[in-house]
Amino acid sequence: MLLLSKEASPLERVQFLMGTYVRIEVLDGTDEVIDKGFSVIRNLDELLSDYKPDSELSKVNRLAGGKSVEISDHMKEVIQISLAVARETGGAFDPTIGALTIGAYSFGRENFKIPSNEEINRAKALVDYNSVRLDGNNLSFEKEGMMLDLGGIGKGYAVDKAVDALRKMGIHGGSISISGDIRVFGIDQEIGIRHPRGDGFIATFKSGGRDLSISTSGDYERFAVGEGKVYHHILVPQKGISGNDFQSITIVLENNNTLADAYATALFALGRPRALSFLDGHPRIGAFIVFSDGEVFISNAFKELVKDLNIYI
Repeated sequence: MLLLSKEASPLERVQFLMGTYVRIEVLDGTDEVIDKGFSVIRNLDELLSDYKPDSELSKVNRLAGGKSVEISDHMKEVIQISLAVARETGGAFDPTIGALTIGAYSFGRENFKIPSNEEINRAKALVDYNSVRLDGNNLSFEKEGMMLDLGGIGKGYAVDKAVDALRKMGIHGGSISISGDIRVFGIDQEIGIRHPRGDGFIATFKSGGRDLSISTSGDYERFAVGEGKVYHHILVPQKGISGNDFQSITIVLENNNTLADAYATALFALGRPRALSFLDGHPRIGAFIVFSDGEVFISNAFKELVKDLNIYI
C-alpha cells in the first residue's frame, strides 16, 4: 500500500525503522516535529520488537513463563488491546502466536525452518491468550514456553502514538506510514492498494480529508519457501499453518490504526466464511478483500469511508 498524490507539498522524510521504511509527512511542521514522530516509533520498536534480543518483548518472552514480570505502560496497553481483539475474534487474533511464528517457524530469521507436525502441535499447545495473566503492570504466562508476537498490531500502535505526538506539537495535517499501515489526517490524500499478484495497484482511493487508518495484510508480505511450498507469516492459531483463503485484506477505520492492524490479521486467520460473518456483525469496519481466487469483496463501510474509489481488475 502506497501514498500517491497529495493536495499540497508537505515536509516529508523517510527512515528505516521497525524492519521497514517509515514515512512521515506534515503540512504545517518542521524537522523537529518529524524527528519527534520518528523518536516515538524508534522507542516503541525497542519495546515491541521480537527481533531485537534486548527489547522489552524479548525479555518478557524469556522471563514471563510461570512468574510475574513488570512491564511498561506501552507494553501493557498493547497487550490489553490484543487480548480484547483475541476475545472478540474467538482467538483468530492471538498475541501468544509467538510459540509458532517465533519458535516453530522462526519467520523472518536466518534459521527459518519448516516444522514437523509434532513441532507444530507442541507449539499450538502454547498458543492460548486465556493463559496470559495481567495484573496492573505485572505480566505472566500460565504455561512455560509461551511467547508473545505483537507483529500483527505493533506497527499500527506505533502509527497511532506517532500521530498523537505530532498533534500535541500542533500538527493539523499529514500522514504516517509504516509498511502496510497508514494514517492520514487533515488532508485529502490518494492511496493505492498494491496488487497482490501483479505490478501496480488493484485499487486507489482518496482519504477525503478524514482521519483515516488503513492497514493491509497480504500473503506476499513476509514468507519463506521450503519443500516446494510457500509459507507466509499469517498463521491460523488453531491450525498452526498459514491461512490460504486470501491474497490480501485492507482494513479502513476512522482514527485507529491499532485496531485496523489487528483486524486485518484476524480476518486472514478467520478464513473466508467466518471473516465475512465477522464483518456482517461489525458494519463499521471497512474492508477491501482479495480472495485466493482473485475475487474482490468490498464492504459497505469501506465505500462510505473512502472517496473516489477506483478498482483495476
